Amino acid sequence: MNNYSFLKPSNKLEIKIDEDSYFCTIYYVENEEITVFLDSITDLPERDVEINIYAQDGIYNAKSRILSSNCLGEKVFYKLAFPTNIKHSQRREYLRADIKTEFYLKIEDQDADIQEIHSITKNICAKGLCFVADKLITAYTNAYIEIYLKGETIKTHAELVYANPVRMDNTFKFMTAFTFTDIPQEQMDFIAKECRDFVASN
Repeated sequence: MNNYSFLKPSNKLEIKIDEDSYFCTIYYVENEEITVFLDSITDLPERDVEINIYAQDGIYNAKSRILSSNCLGEKVFYKLAFPTNIKHSQRREYLRADIKTEFYLKIEDQDADIQEIHSITKNICAKGLCFVADKLITAYTNAYIEIYLKGETIKTHAELVYANPVRMDNTFKFMTAFTFTDIPQEQMDFIAKECRDFVASN
């Protein structure tokens, strides 16, 4: 694979160790190494790992290795070996639909400061949403989302997947995606049905 554009800084990267997943943000790519950071202090072993890179055109699954770590303030930076055995999946686990609906996002940072966002989704699926943000969302310790869909309120914690700059109306905004982390199965099924109905009727 000659094009590694999916290894873009700010893209979310998931490190899978046994049954556990650790979500990181890509910070730097150089000399066939990837530097990522975790927002919280986490001690990961130097070992072979499976990774998932969440890009705008799908998910890239690959093999890598944790090479080293360095703690700076409240963040831990890890160096990973360049990915191998890369598999790209444009298909998502759940159908994504361009449903525009209101949602509320609460983000807490390491100083317990709260940022609240009321906005409209660009698209949704049973496992996440995408929207256009006015400001870049970076480090945080906790994210909580409420989605208001067809008279239902879906509540879940979430993880940032990516926040990529886009030029709109002569200014820069940020195409931002979150994945839901503890959404109940019945609410996933509800969103999945709404997405299927929306696509079928358009």
